[in-house]
Amino acid sequence: MKQYSNQELTDFVQWDVQNWGKAISFWQPYIEQVSNGKAAAFGEREGGLSLWLALNDFDVECSDYDVFKSTPLVIHEKHQVSDRISYSQQDITSISFPDNSFDFVLFKSVIGTLATKERQQQALDELHRILKPGGYLLFAENTEGTALHRYARKKFTNWGNRWRYLKWKETDEMLSSYSKIEKKSIGFFATFGRSEGQRRFLSKIDRVFAPIVPKSWRYIMIASCRK
Repeated sequence: MKQYSNQELTDFVQWDVQNWGKAISFWQPYIEQVSNGKAAAFGEREGGLSLWLALNDFDVECSDYDVFKSTPLVIHEKHQVSDRISYSQQDITSISFPDNSFDFVLFKSVIGTLATKERQQQALDELHRILKPGGYLLFAENTEGTALHRYARKKFTNWGNRWRYLKWKETDEMLSSYSKIEKKSIGFFATFGRSEGQRRFLSKIDRVFAPIVPKSWRYIMIASCRK
């Protein structure tokens, strides 16, 4: 399986790299099943997932709810993959792409912003619609975690009261239109770090305690969902 440097993983996931970066190793075997495929990534403010896909020889639709600023263009040019990437402005609950367009669709830390279960379901259904039969939705998303996580988010983040964090038990129902679902949960302590250095240190503690921390207590869900 393809390996990446720490700098590449940072470019792919931007923050809390040691924990969120585990999504890349979880997804890598899936994308290696397709040669020269077509993929779409949503909520791509920094363009990291689009970069990862392009480096794996995919043609990529890189989209975000807002108009792109310079960040994704710069990072894609740095890695010399701009010729494989197209850019668009998309509302993930009402996507303009036709049915059955992509081998893979991806997002990271996006649908929490939709604030209600109904809008989150609408987004998941839209992503299902634009996938080719047999294609995969790959995602990593913030989960509800524990009462301690919920308190810290409300106290220390600007968006803690606005997000609707996924619940581990409800996701099978929300993803019921997909024929096969594989998911895992990651991390307990690292999200409490206030800097990337602190998160990197706390991720080491996460590795030690991972075998005894219940899935529903962890704050990241990683999934692959086959249409």
